[in-house]
Amino acid sequence: MLEILFCMYMLLFYMIVFFSFGSLATVRMKAEKFSVTLTMMIGFFLYYGIFQIIAVPCTFLKLPLSWLAAIWLILVAVVILYVCGSAAGRNIWLQAFDGIRRQAKRQPFWTLVPLLVVAAQAVFAVMWQTDYWDATYYIGDVSLSVYTNTISLYDPLTGEMRSAFDIRHCFATYLAQDAVVCKAFGIHPLIEMKTVMGVVVTVVNNLVTYNIARLLFKGNREHTGLMVVFALLVNLFTYTAYTSSGFLLLRSYEGKAVLGSVIVPAVLYIAARLYQDEKNKAYWWLLLLFCQSSCAISSSSMTLIPVEVGALTFCLTLLKRDWRPFAKGLLCMTPCLLILLLYVASTLGLFVVKI
Repeated sequence: MLEILFCMYMLLFYMIVFFSFGSLATVRMKAEKFSVTLTMMIGFFLYYGIFQIIAVPCTFLKLPLSWLAAIWLILVAVVILYVCGSAAGRNIWLQAFDGIRRQAKRQPFWTLVPLLVVAAQAVFAVMWQTDYWDATYYIGDVSLSVYTNTISLYDPLTGEMRSAFDIRHCFATYLAQDAVVCKAFGIHPLIEMKTVMGVVVTVVNNLVTYNIARLLFKGNREHTGLMVVFALLVNLFTYTAYTSSGFLLLRSYEGKAVLGSVIVPAVLYIAARLYQDEKNKAYWWLLLLFCQSSCAISSSSMTLIPVEVGALTFCLTLLKRDWRPFAKGLLCMTPCLLILLLYVASTLGLFVVKI
């Protein structure tokens, strides 16, 4: 019972942090009406994007995990205190939550339905998880980092210290974030990854789905709620080991699950907003953020996300009959391509960082 309560507290912690980080961006988006769900979605990406910038140097400097945990918790505290202390931010929050309250009073059923869908999917994700061989690597990496107070210096498959850094996973700091949380809060890696992060990814997946539905149906509450329900049914009846639904329901805590169920549709959402207004600089900055933070979550992003961004911006170029959207798309995917270049160089022995 205590473990369940602790997991709920950790879920609340993540949601508060995502909302705080997202508010740094959304309160400054003058052309965009403040949205709680959009703020939390953006905050998820901003959180991991900033964490990568801090964690990668700490990894190569071979700093103790406890140092990274201290640095990161201080930064998180500063962000939360800053957004809470901002009068403009507080006013926008009060208006947004008051709007949710009034909407819930007018349409209680369609306010409750998305919440029930998220709760049901979270239960499925936690109860149905299976142990693929990848779990050995991911959970082993976090466990070794926590109990040796290092940052990915040990091979989780052998338990021995690596001779050189694994470049492919060094920039994917998703696991390092889990290790930081485990170190800071004293939570076991299995509980943090398979339970807490399993539910967190489920919630963020539904945030993305909700925002896409809200965009497609122009804010219609009933139609948006129906699409969230339909998305759950699609996931329930199409999951296999080789679909994004399978990763979401069976392996929700893994980086590839986040890539297939959160990052790819979130990039699609930004592309749809760019189709509406490709001259809005805020959407291009968000696309750059999503590309950069995608590599912080899953190493597979360095190949998949450039393909998606290239295809979407190329289509936008054809529809708008203007070459600039595609050129901007190439600039946005630069972080992915840079990490891909370093990884290829490491496989050829051209970029090797000894431990």
